[in-house]
Amino acid sequence: MNRESTVGASLEAIGDEMARTAASTSTMNLIVWIDDPERRDWILERAGLLAEKHPSLTVVLDHTGLRSGDATVSTTSTGVLTRPTAFGKRVDIDVAGADAPTIESYVNELCPTDVPTVLWWSGANAASREIFEALLSHVTLIVVDSSGAARDESRVRRLVTFHAQHHDIPVRDLAWLRLSPWQDIIATFFDDPGLVEELFSLRRLRIASGSSSEALYLGSWLASRLGWTASGPDDFVDRNGKHIAFERERQGQIRRVQSVCLTTDTSRYCGEVTDDPSVVNVWSEGEKVRPPRLFPLRAIDNASLLERAILDDGTDEVFEQALHMLETLLEPTA
Repeated sequence: MNRESTVGASLEAIGDEMARTAASTSTMNLIVWIDDPERRDWILERAGLLAEKHPSLTVVLDHTGLRSGDATVSTTSTGVLTRPTAFGKRVDIDVAGADAPTIESYVNELCPTDVPTVLWWSGANAASREIFEALLSHVTLIVVDSSGAARDESRVRRLVTFHAQHHDIPVRDLAWLRLSPWQDIIATFFDDPGLVEELFSLRRLRIASGSSSEALYLGSWLASRLGWTASGPDDFVDRNGKHIAFERERQGQIRRVQSVCLTTDTSRYCGEVTDDPSVVNVWSEGEKVRPPRLFPLRAIDNASLLERAILDDGTDEVFEQALHMLETLLEPTA
């Protein structure tokens, strides 16, 4: 059973409309910030899919200017028609003309404080920074997508800076979570037990990706697994003090890895997306030559990534290590 009403964007009008509906059984507050018109529908769809699966109060702060100064209050209910039980609520608010204190008041007044509050921040505009900072004291988790609409490293750089300044606020990045299929692919490079020692003689890592975040994260992930440290924007050092050059190229579709190549003293191990984007060709050349093999690239839909980002408990220590390495990898060159 669903109910939807459109009212004015004032707190009073929204509060009155919400009071007319049954109490929600929400287990979290999900705050969704949108200021990019091109990604608006994409974000709204995935937020809706998450809310359908998990009871929540979803508050969409729409800063795109595509609404008409109004707010929509909707309730999804379950149960029999005579005694429906509210499952969750959603409020979509036009905040295009609102300042930071006004927007903060929506979160402060609408969101109960006895459940976690997650902020999915998809902010594309630097001008939204004041609003982001105003919401920090109200949230228990922040979800971002550093390669959502950006091919360059600007957003992941901002994330690294934020994390260095706010260690107390957990952060999840969908760009990081997208990498698990490629982590599996890299493992196939050395699935022959006789090649394990090659992992400790790597001298060059090259990653081509449509966005910088994926290359930076994937390189940092591999470094953390092999005990490397970042020593400069393009360089790792292994446990024996040997240097590993880190080369990155922007190539292929946004938010996607195109190829990975690892070079040792004697051989080269590579994986590259074929003409079929769901298949990766894996081969090695040199002393440890192996013929090409095809592996499926496991697909992960973004709604599932968002769900994982929000629902996974605890600290992702490997992600934390990657962010720490990025502080060095993203240092400006002389």
